[in-house]
Amino acid sequence: MTATEMNGRSRFAELVKLQTQGRRFIDSDQERKILEDGVVRYGLTLDEAVGMLRSATDNGSIALEGEIGVSARQLLKTLADRRNRVARDDFDRAVAFYKARASGGISGADAQRRVKRMMEELDLQPKATGRLIRSRRWYRMIEA
Repeated sequence: MTATEMNGRSRFAELVKLQTQGRRFIDSDQERKILEDGVVRYGLTLDEAVGMLRSATDNGSIALEGEIGVSARQLLKTLADRRNRVARDDFDRAVAFYKARASGGISGADAQRRVKRMMEELDLQPKATGRLIRSRRWYRMIEA
């Protein structure tokens, strides 16, 4: 490894520290920008840049949206019934899970929007609630 490569690695490590400082959550756009900088500006491979970013986030207890999304999608699939519908209580559980995994780095409304987007990506439908008049209004009220 040449001195230039070592210098690029150390500079990228410092950039990652700077970008993650004071944060609890990094969304996928921010993650992509950091990785792009590592590859384009500092001459790292994508695997090296990902490894350095993951190391920094693990050490700082910072959540990455991509990692949370994988486990939240699995949870939604598990909570859905055989007709691919998710009940309101189960949706609320998925939102609480997402928010907890994000280490409080996002608001409850933002977590709801993200889980709703995941449901749409997975082709899951909301289950109607109510005793006399059954409705999916609870789901429609979540801003997209």
